[in-house]
Amino acid sequence: MREGFRQLINSLRGYRVEREFGSMAEVVADGALDGIDLLILDLSLPDGNGMDVLDILHVRKVAPLVLVLSMHDAPAFVHDALARGAAGFLSKRAAAEALPDALAAVARGERYTGDNKQPALREDPLATLTPREHAVLLQTVMGRRPAEIGEALGVHVKTVYAHRLSLMTKLSARNPMDLYRIARQHGLIS
Repeated sequence: MREGFRQLINSLRGYRVEREFGSMAEVVADGALDGIDLLILDLSLPDGNGMDVLDILHVRKVAPLVLVLSMHDAPAFVHDALARGAAGFLSKRAAAEALPDALAAVARGERYTGDNKQPALREDPLATLTPREHAVLLQTVMGRRPAEIGEALGVHVKTVYAHRLSLMTKLSARNPMDLYRIARQHGLIS
């Protein structure tokens, strides 16, 4: 798939693939993105999560524009990626046809989400969640206990409970099973 995207990008006027990375560690390594104007980032990486890459790049003083390319295209993923600093989001299902438009929009400083409009965030209850609440939600519906979630996110277990209470209030969930149902309805889990 990467080979096909490389050929497509290199065939476009004004674009050239400078580097390719096969892992999160390669992307976030010191100097790896020097001279790179735009990064096309998959959310599924062999050694990590593309959302974590966005968080790392967000705190760096100099970082390229990021176009997320993912098979996970539920509105919650789009919103989360944009909230973490992505300039655009493109579903892999539409990538071959839409990649030129997405690259051009992001290069012009526009947000790109497939139809070049930001998703209707008010209609998506998951869009009200902070990135940390979203992470707690995902960990919870994967069956992890609060102590495990705290360890994975590097926060105290009381902080996990606070985030969980907040997200349950925002989503009108009465218990973890409601969270599971909501996550499933919004395509976060299958």
